[in-house]
Amino acid sequence: MNPTIPHITNFNFQIRCCLILILTVLLFVSPEEGFSQKRRKKSAKRARLEAQKRENLQKIKELNQILDKTAEKKDASLGRLNALSERINKQGRQIDLITENQQLLDNEVQELSKVTGELSGNLEKLKAEYGKMLFESSKSGNKLNQLSFLFSASSFNQLARRYQYLQQYSDARKKQAQLIEKVRSELLEEQVRVLEKKKEQAQVLTEKISETQNLEGLKSKQGEVVSKLSQQEKELKNQLEENKNAVSRLENMIASIVEREIRRSQERERVARAARLKASPRERESGKTEREITTREETVTESIAMNAEESKLATSFGALRGRMPWPVGSGFISDRFGVHQHPVLKGINVLNNGVDIQTNAGNDVKVVYDGVVQSVMSVPGIGMIIAIQHGDYFTIYSKLSNVTVSSGQKIKSGQRIGVVATDNDGTSEINFQVWKNATKQNPEIWLRGK
Repeated sequence: MNPTIPHITNFNFQIRCCLILILTVLLFVSPEEGFSQKRRKKSAKRARLEAQKRENLQKIKELNQILDKTAEKKDASLGRLNALSERINKQGRQIDLITENQQLLDNEVQELSKVTGELSGNLEKLKAEYGKMLFESSKSGNKLNQLSFLFSASSFNQLARRYQYLQQYSDARKKQAQLIEKVRSELLEEQVRVLEKKKEQAQVLTEKISETQNLEGLKSKQGEVVSKLSQQEKELKNQLEENKNAVSRLENMIASIVEREIRRSQERERVARAARLKASPRERESGKTEREITTREETVTESIAMNAEESKLATSFGALRGRMPWPVGSGFISDRFGVHQHPVLKGINVLNNGVDIQTNAGNDVKVVYDGVVQSVMSVPGIGMIIAIQHGDYFTIYSKLSNVTVSSGQKIKSGQRIGVVATDNDGTSEINFQVWKNATKQNPEIWLRGK
């Protein structure tokens, strides 16, 4: 028996073991790669949160401007109370967004810490495995042993395979070293990320504390305004009575406009049908008379009889539900549609046939869609009012000044029709209503979200 065979066989076995080990390592996927998809999703979510925070901060900035204006004339007014209430809502929203951001950061830190731990463990394993490879190589990797291993082959094919094993073994050692360096680099990156996220955590916590303190300050101011207004109960009740009378007059005027347009449209349709009756032998042969047509149409008094153009306009207006532009560029809904509790006077309800939108003084008021101006009027306690028809829909804009349109005028969506008025308390707001024929609609359902 050849005395070199055991040594060669052992050497061959070591190479096979090392190759299996290295191939296993080369298939190794680092934890960092495993979390990459989650990290991208979380990054996208945090980007959305940041965008929402910026948008909310812009609304807070606008509200602060409104609050500053309301404070110029009166420390306590319903307009100031409404603005404070909305400011508190937006402040609470900001804290919610910060809290959500904080939770995301906490999750990221936990995951990064887990990745760091796994990378650290893998690095130690790789180092140990590489050390074993070097040790085995030092025992059997000298040139003489390698040559003996090669030339002891029994055939050329076996020689070629052994040579390939030696090459793979050498390459595997290099790749093992590269992989160790790669994992070490990833570990350092993850450790830096953990430190950065912890720093962000501290900043977010500081921000949350500051915003919470701001919220408490706003609630305190709100309480002061409510307290002062409660002491003005008689004045508030007189103001409420004036508003009720103004709202009643406005409602009657709108109802009159709608009824007038319904009758006009039906008269127009009656005349058109009568003309068709005279011109059509088929209608005459059917026995229908002009009086029968008139009687039939007079029974329909609740809706506008639209021609093709008006019907097309009404259909396109109806498609605006939920995405209608606001009549003012900035502001918030300070009083909602329907019957609800008075913000100060206990046990007293108020009615709003539309919504009040509080905004900055001097802001333009714009029509929400194409239409025809049906009326421009003034009502004491409400100011200038514009009624615009859109097929069988009507939009009403009140509490205006500097009106720029007139009755009968055709206007386009977004066209300036006036300026928001400011009352004696320093509150700048408009009342916006939507009607379909004689039925009042909730404008909040129509307006797009802000």
